[in-house]
Amino acid sequence: MTTGNSVNLLLLFGPFAVYLVMLVVYYVWEGRRERRLHEKYGTGEDHV
Repeated sequence: MTTGNSVNLLLLFGPFAVYLVMLVVYYVWEGRRERRLHEKYGTGEDHV
């Protein structure tokens, strides 16, 4: 009975955990991309 409960919890929280991991990867990726663009075009970090 506990294995069925574990599988249900995994199916319930698994997609949410995958979403959170993908969100973190996206923000890290975009941060590096933005830093490269700032270095390439010589813009300062104080843009508004």
